[in-house]
Amino acid sequence: MRCNKGGITLAHKDKTFAGYLEDEYYDMMFNRLKTYVYQNKGRLNLHTGLVPDPSYVALDDIHVMGVTFKETEDDRILFRAAVQADIVVKGKTRRDYEEDMTSAWFAVSFTGILRGGLTMVTITSVEDYTKECFSKEDALTKFLVPYVYAKDLDLHAEKFLKKYCPRALETPMPLPIKEVLEAMCLTVYPAPLPDGIFGRTYFNSATVDIYKNHNSVEIISAEIEEGTILVSPDSFFMRNIGCTHNTIIHECVHWDKHYKFFELQKLINPELTSISCKVVEQYKKGKDELSNELEWMEWQASAIAPKILIPARTGRMKLNEILISLTHAFPTTRRAEIMQLAISEFADFFKVSTMAAKIRAIELGFEQAAGVFNYVDGHYYPPFSFTKGALKKDQTFIIDRNNAIFESTFNETLAKEYRAGHFIHAGGMFVINDPKYVHIQEDAEAELTDYALEHIDECCLIFNRETRVSKHYDDSYYRICFLCRDADSKSFVEANFNPREGRNEDVLKRAQEMSTIMAEAKRVSEILADIPSSFCGTLDYHVKRRGYTNEKMEERTGISSRMIQDYRNKRDAKPTLPSVLALCIGLNLQPAFSYDLISKAGHNIMIPMEENLVYQYLINNHHMENIRMWNQKLQDAGIAQQLPKNGNKITAP
Repeated sequence: MRCNKGGITLAHKDKTFAGYLEDEYYDMMFNRLKTYVYQNKGRLNLHTGLVPDPSYVALDDIHVMGVTFKETEDDRILFRAAVQADIVVKGKTRRDYEEDMTSAWFAVSFTGILRGGLTMVTITSVEDYTKECFSKEDALTKFLVPYVYAKDLDLHAEKFLKKYCPRALETPMPLPIKEVLEAMCLTVYPAPLPDGIFGRTYFNSATVDIYKNHNSVEIISAEIEEGTILVSPDSFFMRNIGCTHNTIIHECVHWDKHYKFFELQKLINPELTSISCKVVEQYKKGKDELSNELEWMEWQASAIAPKILIPARTGRMKLNEILISLTHAFPTTRRAEIMQLAISEFADFFKVSTMAAKIRAIELGFEQAAGVFNYVDGHYYPPFSFTKGALKKDQTFIIDRNNAIFESTFNETLAKEYRAGHFIHAGGMFVINDPKYVHIQEDAEAELTDYALEHIDECCLIFNRETRVSKHYDDSYYRICFLCRDADSKSFVEANFNPREGRNEDVLKRAQEMSTIMAEAKRVSEILADIPSSFCGTLDYHVKRRGYTNEKMEERTGISSRMIQDYRNKRDAKPTLPSVLALCIGLNLQPAFSYDLISKAGHNIMIPMEENLVYQYLINNHHMENIRMWNQKLQDAGIAQQLPKNGNKITAP
């Protein structure tokens, strides 16, 4: 059968190395243990209730109960089998010469060569079984996967480079991929891999389809040897994070770290051919140990590869050099723009994607890189700066539309401030709704001011990030990917607002004290007091206040001028919710006025349903835009109901 778990695809059956060892090396173990039991019978405490003083002991059967492994730098493997032995004991008692059966546990240590099968297997020692102390430095799982921890990722990258390209650790350079492949004796071909598969490493020979050459679309069938990597020219790792270089090095890490896993699997699953690496953004704990092991292997390759492409020491060296050069060349340019230029040059130098370079810069301590190349809800926003240390681990100023809707509805503190108009979601952030920080104009999205972009921590709220990646493995690599996720980031990370975060307390207090906000609240309150109580009277009041004609309203709402006239004059008018929303955006009503008009039309959008939450988000954050922009946002949010628009006019019956 085929199993497709996590990011790696392979065939497997319910087999274990313990079972293989017992099947293949039973006689070798039995003979060594038989000798050991005989030589140590006096101290093994083999007595039973029936035979309290055995004078004869004999090994009857053995069972391999488990195997542990240690890592080596070559093809050798060191492993230790926990063996349960069934032992026959005989002895004279008061009444007769009795026989009984007992059991004992032993540790049998082996060495062998694991390459093209398991050969030169030798038992190095036999001893009484005791639980081994775990040593993470050289331990392997029972599937021969090394233990890799997030805090040691740079060390693993350095170890890889010392083996295959040591000069990359001394001088900043784009990693010479061909040199690494030659050192590892690996070959790469472009190939038409299935959708979602970005690379495939072969540990066995096989017949596969590949492209005739790197520039060709012609597909040919080829015989390939083990040590072949197939790369899809159309599939980039994690979509907007990786590139072809990352894909190739990702596969090289599999070869370097996991070939023993594969050799072991070939012993128990001879049909196994290759590891296929998928575009995977969310791991779920599998139903069996092997599935979890496969996911861990994929995480290891994904986490180590970017650190190989940009080593820690030379990466810091190069980015510092770039920043110094750009600062001297552009002394009056904003800090955030300098950082954005630097990250772009950093990416070009190391031949990685811009987003991969940004992530690596943050890992290397350049925290201001979090303010550049932010892609939120399908848009890039201007780079921003913040005070050093403003963001703690797993914190961000960036919050996408779906998380913004959720937090501003269900977080009690934020919802209160949001409804009061103190904050607006603009530029992918919750910013104080004041002209000092946000520029709002008709028919345009709200934008942060230049001052705000240089002082983000002064005016924007901070959110804690919580990933949905399995906590079974360290997911710091995937957590940091949130900084450049695209519009579907809701499926990847949750952003939670904590009002007790020290910097949030300061921003909340600042918003409450802003004189412009207070003056606007007073103005809105005075207008609401003057507005008529009916829907038609309220609509007529706002149309006159804006100085619009019915024809102008038709142009701005998609509702016919005759229908607009009826809405303004007939007290029994029953406009649909889309029509009322079209009137709100056509008039660019301030949120309080929109909610008032909707309520008077007989609709309640405060019920927490998906569509209502999106409508509230548009009213609160995008009320100065136009109906075309609202319809696009509704479409992006997956809301089928569109508002009226020209060409689809609502007219009077």
